[in-house]
Amino acid sequence: MPEKSKFMKLKDEEREARRELFIYATLNLLEKMPFDEIGMRDIAAEVGVSAASIYRYFTSREDLFVEAFIKDMSVFQFWLEKKMKGKPMSIEDFSLAIADHLIESEPTFQMMSFLMIKGKMNPELLQKFNALQRAFIDRIDQVIRETGATSHLRLFSHVFLSSITGLLMSFRNYPGREKEDIKNHIRRLARLLSAIFQKGIPLTQAEISNL
Repeated sequence: MPEKSKFMKLKDEEREARRELFIYATLNLLEKMPFDEIGMRDIAAEVGVSAASIYRYFTSREDLFVEAFIKDMSVFQFWLEKKMKGKPMSIEDFSLAIADHLIESEPTFQMMSFLMIKGKMNPELLQKFNALQRAFIDRIDQVIRETGATSHLRLFSHVFLSSITGLLMSFRNYPGREKEDIKNHIRRLARLLSAIFQKGIPLTQAEISNL
C-alpha cells in the first residue's frame, strides 16, 4: 500500500475512533442525566476536550444523539440476532426481550423518546436509521410469522412495534411506583400483548390471570 494511502487510512481510523469516543460519552451521560439537560459542554467534559472540538465530527447535538441511538440499538440487534440464530423465537420471549431492554437501558429509552419528539433527521443519518429500523422490523416479521400469520406481516410488525414501545412510554417512569412493580407490570402487559397476537382478543379469564 502506498505511504499516502496508509496515512489516509490511519487518519480515517483516528477520526472514527474519536467519533466513537463522543458517542460512548453521550451514552454514558444518558445513564445519569435526562437528554434535554445534556449539552455539548457536558459531553466534552466527559471526554476531556473542548466543546468546539465535537463539531469537527458532528454537526449538531441532535446528530450526535441520533448516532448514539443507532450505536446502542445496533448492539441490541446484534444480541437479538445471536439469540434467534438457528431457532425461532416465540413472540412472548421476543416481547419480553424488548421490554426488558427498554426498562434496563436508560440511553435507549431516552433516545427513543427524543426521536419521537424531534421527528426530524438529516438525510445521511436518516438513511442509517432507516436501515437499522428495517433490519429490526425484519426480525419482528420472523416472530410474527411464527404465530401463524401468512400475509400482511409488515403491517402486523408495525402494530407490534408501536404497541410494545407504547407500553414502555406509558408506564416505564410512572410516578409513585417502585421500579420492580413497574417492571413486573410491563412484563405482564408484554405477555398479554404477545398472547393477543398469538390467539386474538378472546382470551379466557384463566389465561389472563396466568400472565
